[in-house]
Amino acid sequence: MRVAPVALVFVLATVMLVPAVATGQEVSPGAARPDGGRVLIASAAYPGLGQLLNGTERKAAIVGGAEALLIAQLLLEDRWTRYALKNYRETGDNDYFDEYSEHFDRRQTLIWWTAILTLYSITDAYVDAHLSGFDDNTPGGLDAAVAAAPALGGDGFRVGFEVRF
Repeated sequence: MRVAPVALVFVLATVMLVPAVATGQEVSPGAARPDGGRVLIASAAYPGLGQLLNGTERKAAIVGGAEALLIAQLLLEDRWTRYALKNYRETGDNDYFDEYSEHFDRRQTLIWWTAILTLYSITDAYVDAHLSGFDDNTPGGLDAAVAAAPALGGDGFRVGFEVRF
């Protein structure tokens, strides 16, 4: 299997989703959303698809784009790792082994980051699907409050800070 055509198809498919995601249309509160299992599978199958099905288009664009870039870079690093190893085995030159080690380490790091982001994406889509019917009465955005009161027992002063988002 050649890596370049696979990476190209993957990146093109992701780019083709961007116009659908970038419309910014909000899902109405009464609209039915997919159940958690379907969203979980969709998010695992394709980066950002679970978020897209949940109606969080901006999050889908961010997560899908980040996952697509990580996967494309991972495929390239894998190709460079295999190329350097092949050259080292053919020539025995230590420069190729150093190059192999460098690409191998990068590939391993990319595997971890891709796995972490994929697990985050799957979990986020699943939780969003289950919380879709949750009635949130707070206004949109960040809500912060600062409170001050005398400490219990009359000695001193107490200050509190609360952030809701």
